[in-house]
Amino acid sequence: MNHDFIEIISIIKESRTNALRSVNAELIRLYWRLGEYIAIKLEKAEWGSSVVSQLSVHIQKSLPNWKGFSNKNLWRMKQFFETYRHHSKLSPLVREISWSNNVLIFSRCSTYDEKEFYLHRAYSENYSKRELDRQISASLYERTSIGVLLCKDQDNEVVEYALSRSLSPTMIAEYKTQLPDKQLLIKKLKEL
Repeated sequence: MNHDFIEIISIIKESRTNALRSVNAELIRLYWRLGEYIAIKLEKAEWGSSVVSQLSVHIQKSLPNWKGFSNKNLWRMKQFFETYRHHSKLSPLVREISWSNNVLIFSRCSTYDEKEFYLHRAYSENYSKRELDRQISASLYERTSIGVLLCKDQDNEVVEYALSRSLSPTMIAEYKTQLPDKQLLIKKLKEL
């Protein structure tokens, strides 16, 4: 009988998790649509920037118990839409993570590769806002796009072992026994 109860608890937890994911996906969809609406109105010069703050006040008066529609958050929704609207590969990912994680990623990451990296990580590792912030601050992306493996000899076993210990998925077609040009490495480091 105790085993049955444990299964029931598991079913409840699974349903709760699925419900939260559905609510989150719908919330992100709402923010996307509002961001799109605001962006289009501003692009067509139908609205000036002061209209967004008027909209915020109107929403807060019309829906006083609803949170998340401050002037600042409406501008974030616009930025969110503009950041991903031409990147259909990233659009589905943004619906899988929380709004606060999305804000961290699109406001702190400069390249689309970096945004994509953190979107995948936040989803697959189920990062909290605090953990994602910590990983971005610790430059996880930069520490992961660079890897240099120095080998005295061409020893496939050593290379394969070293790569299997890596935290990030790595693919390698070949490896060389000498480093690339020093200036090229310096240039790549400066880009990061």
